[in-house]
Amino acid sequence: MKKLFFSMLAGMMALGMVAQEGKFRVNGSLKGLDDSVKVFVMNANGDMLVQESRAIDGDKFDMTFDLDDAAFLYMFGLKDGQLSAENGFAIPALPGEHAVIEGEGDDYTMGGSQVYIDYYEASELIKAPQKALRDFVNECRNKFASGVSEEEINKEMDEKYPALEQALADVALGYVKAHPDQDASALLLSDLGSDTEHMKEGAALLTERARVSVAANLYKAMLAAAEKEKASQSLQEGLEGNLAPDFTLNDINGKPLALSSLRGKWVILDFWGSWCGWCIKGMPKMKEYYAKYAGKLEILGVDCNDTVEKWKNAVDKHEIPWLHVYWDKEKGDNPVELYGVQGFPTKVVIDPDGKVAKIIVGEDPAFYTFLDEVLK
Repeated sequence: MKKLFFSMLAGMMALGMVAQEGKFRVNGSLKGLDDSVKVFVMNANGDMLVQESRAIDGDKFDMTFDLDDAAFLYMFGLKDGQLSAENGFAIPALPGEHAVIEGEGDDYTMGGSQVYIDYYEASELIKAPQKALRDFVNECRNKFASGVSEEEINKEMDEKYPALEQALADVALGYVKAHPDQDASALLLSDLGSDTEHMKEGAALLTERARVSVAANLYKAMLAAAEKEKASQSLQEGLEGNLAPDFTLNDINGKPLALSSLRGKWVILDFWGSWCGWCIKGMPKMKEYYAKYAGKLEILGVDCNDTVEKWKNAVDKHEIPWLHVYWDKEKGDNPVELYGVQGFPTKVVIDPDGKVAKIIVGEDPAFYTFLDEVLK
């Protein structure tokens, strides 16, 4: 399935980006919240800076975060202990700035610093075309999950998606053209998601001051991520049918485990993390198939972007029965780079001869269909 079905992780440009340290404050009131919320802050590298539950006072919240660059902040209410996507918000977070959120559910106003007053005005303009695009993608996902073929889905995407994308871009670029010196215009470009061509077009409309602002770091990071995604996709396409790159990492008992030691069975490399909702959501189905093909199939979970403690706690909490290794960014082999991993979960299917048979990004039903084809 096309990559736009999955979230594109943000990456940092190596050069030409400015940053400023400071505290970002967000406060306000959202009706319908419980006594706690789940908060995530992700930097432009795609690294999770904050992932925690925070107590709130009724519907009111007031939080401060130390930031050294622009980031993305997500706050969701909890319902029966589970995240409630219909009750919360997602906004860019800028060091030294202040956002005020007021409303109910996911219908809210935004104020605070001037940049957030401006950004709210811009966000309201793109709300309708953004919703139309999001609804169409969700509709396609649901159709695929219900059994509609990938070929048919892709045909519908090719027919309808470009016009919806263009409608969003027209409104966003219209705002940027009218407000070329606003930091809000730079923030708005990051709302274009995977539409990098229009993002570049909008960047050319900005003043030099806006292009080097901290706010601009987010869209620059997305452009960098898009280039990295292209390189990753090319790498993954080249891996299929060839010998899987070997690596050795420490398992959950601290012992080195080499991928090549599992040769002779079908192996799934599962790149995941405790912070990844889709990864966790897919675990029950993975367990089902692990049991279904016991003796023929081995799974090697490669934990990414967790602390060792969070990794081990997640394996224990979710009772994940297969093999596990921990990717330490600071030392050892780098399987994320070897396999061009850009999104989570990424599943790499390796045949008994040690060759890559298929790479699937996201929690995709096609993964299980493929397993049934090769393992039955």
